[in-house]
Amino acid sequence: MSEHGTSCAEPAPTVYDRDLYELSYADTDWNVARRLLARCIRKGKPGSVLDIGCGLGFFVECCHRFGVPCIGIEGSAYAVEAARKREPGLDIRQHYLEDPFPFSDGAFSMVVCNQVIEHLPGTTARHALKEAYRVLSGGGAIFVYSPSMFNRTQAQDPTHINLHSPGSLKAELTAAGFRQVRSFNNPLKFTRGPLTILNHVIRALFTHVTVSFLSSPANCMAIKPEKG
Repeated sequence: MSEHGTSCAEPAPTVYDRDLYELSYADTDWNVARRLLARCIRKGKPGSVLDIGCGLGFFVECCHRFGVPCIGIEGSAYAVEAARKREPGLDIRQHYLEDPFPFSDGAFSMVVCNQVIEHLPGTTARHALKEAYRVLSGGGAIFVYSPSMFNRTQAQDPTHINLHSPGSLKAELTAAGFRQVRSFNNPLKFTRGPLTILNHVIRALFTHVTVSFLSSPANCMAIKPEKG
């Protein structure tokens, strides 16, 4: 998650940051990122990975443990400090996502944006996607994971200020220059009373026709063209 405001080299960690991250990730470790890394390895282009808005660095740590070169950038000074303290070997850098990324064109084979875009103002999110496009090499892939705007539970989170549908996220990625944009989502799940029966119907429908308003997340993968 990116912290916003005036950029500075080493802002002091805030109590808000500490409480937010400790509450949200108290029982989390690097294993939570294994499935995401497996998808990147299966679907992406071999090479180095950039994790934008890397939070406490669990994905970066997962990559580190499996020998995949990965750099994380994160706006929260507290999160960067906590990640470095937990695992000193991680390459995680404090950087605001509204600023140009501190990397050269084509420096990475893959970019991961996991549960970040929904926390960013629209202009910052669009800038981050364009910067992700710039730092990817031709044929490189971006993986964006985000809750769907149709997920009522996620929509109630006051930090979720930029929720997308699968279709609108595809449009944002296309506008940033990406092509071959594909969604990989699962349907909303109902848990009360007879509505549980509806889960089977929705899942069956979802396997044949992707209906945006039935999607729980808004996850997409996209490719930077080899040329252009």
